Amino acid sequence: MRRLLVVLAFILACQANAQTPESQKLRFRMVGVDGKGIPAAEIKEFHARDMADEPVVTTIAVHDGYVTVVLPGKAVQVSALFNVPAFGEVHVYADNAGRGYTQPGTVDFVTEAAKTRIHRVRSAFPASLTGRLNRAEKKPPYESLAISLAVGEELTVLRAQNRIRRLNGPRKGFLFGCNSMGHPARGPLYDERFKAIFNWGTPNLYLTHYAPTETTRDYSRTDLETDWLVSFGAKVKPCPPFYLAGGVTPQWLKDLPYSEVRKFAHDLVMQTCKRYAGKAQFCEIINEADMSNSLRLKNEELVDLAKVTSEAAREGDPKVLRIINSAHLWGEYATKAGRRSPYRYLQDCIKAGIQFEIVGLQMYYPEYDLFEIDRLLDRYAKLGKPILITEMGCSSAPGIDPNAQRKKATAGWHGPWTEAMQADWVAGIYTICYSKPYILGASWWDLADAVSFWPYGGFCRGDLSPKPSYLRLQALEKKWGFNFPAEAPHPAQ
Repeated sequence: MRRLLVVLAFILACQANAQTPESQKLRFRMVGVDGKGIPAAEIKEFHARDMADEPVVTTIAVHDGYVTVVLPGKAVQVSALFNVPAFGEVHVYADNAGRGYTQPGTVDFVTEAAKTRIHRVRSAFPASLTGRLNRAEKKPPYESLAISLAVGEELTVLRAQNRIRRLNGPRKGFLFGCNSMGHPARGPLYDERFKAIFNWGTPNLYLTHYAPTETTRDYSRTDLETDWLVSFGAKVKPCPPFYLAGGVTPQWLKDLPYSEVRKFAHDLVMQTCKRYAGKAQFCEIINEADMSNSLRLKNEELVDLAKVTSEAAREGDPKVLRIINSAHLWGEYATKAGRRSPYRYLQDCIKAGIQFEIVGLQMYYPEYDLFEIDRLLDRYAKLGKPILITEMGCSSAPGIDPNAQRKKATAGWHGPWTEAMQADWVAGIYTICYSKPYILGASWWDLADAVSFWPYGGFCRGDLSPKPSYLRLQALEKKWGFNFPAEAPHPAQ
């Protein structure tokens, strides 16, 4: 059925594109390194964004060797998940050197992407650091793009390292986290590995587990994990008590009108925050609102739901720090009419006067390079609230992981995934996060393979032996002045 819907959508896009005058179209030539047109099936995640980096709803038609974009009447940039030889498969942008595209015509995507990357890196760093880009400008498009991608990442990490060197000792209260769902089932070694690198944990609190019926409430699993985390001084952020992804939303809730959903949301969040007051420092009042909307709530209802749960959390625990948490942070899905990006949702919540203390972000995006991730984090910081990276992950091997919830690894950041590459990404992303004063902490998802969400995504293998990523993070923590297990101050102190 899904394949049929994709085919129908493609047919409709082609029909709409055919009916649009050429004076409203911009065509991007999509040519491979061999000089041949890239087949339409291999052109991935091509979409348009405005110059504020919000997704744009417009007609895009993908063909063998080219893509046509119907210009929406304002300046736009475009992005695609693209395989760049000598670098890897990542999202690359074409934005006409920061000016955006407003005029019809035909341009070469890779040439434009190389120019865009050079412009972005030069805009982000002093000229004394970007001399290698002079060489990139003289190279063929693919080679130019590979060089400028690498330079952007390298300078991003170097800048973060310089910020850290300027700190006067460790950042008190910075949280290194992970979900704690392997306790106690995976035994004492799991507990030992966890306590050696983490001071923050996320216990299981999914609706299907603790509220399987309208009247049943079972907090036993959450209690067990929470008490274990508290026992060695770790901070606690239970899973969101009202999370509406299809797989964790009980059927009884799906059958209710919004007026009743609203009441249950209030009561469940209030009860949960009251139960863990003094133990849990955080509450996700809403998670993945526009992405995981199994109740098919309207946009205004999702904003209202955040208001209800915000008030409920405060009633249950006057000291709890409230988080609005988001995934798919670039919001590519919002190129469809009626959808809203996470950034726009947060803006709507702030505009509506909803009270919350922290923006939560999920960072499962190694198909974006570290330079673009850095830009994204700074964009979310403009909302004016501290940030917690609530979930984060990448793979340590390519292909299918039969033991993971999400089976297939993403595109290879710098080639096919390996344990060494995972360690490199871990070192880069943690360095960036730790260097930014507005980021309070970062949480990996999961500690170990065999029972995990992300394919081959654990810091440890299935037998709990540490991967290079585990050892790399541990080395960084020691370098920055952390020694676990040790109690960390509350981030608000």
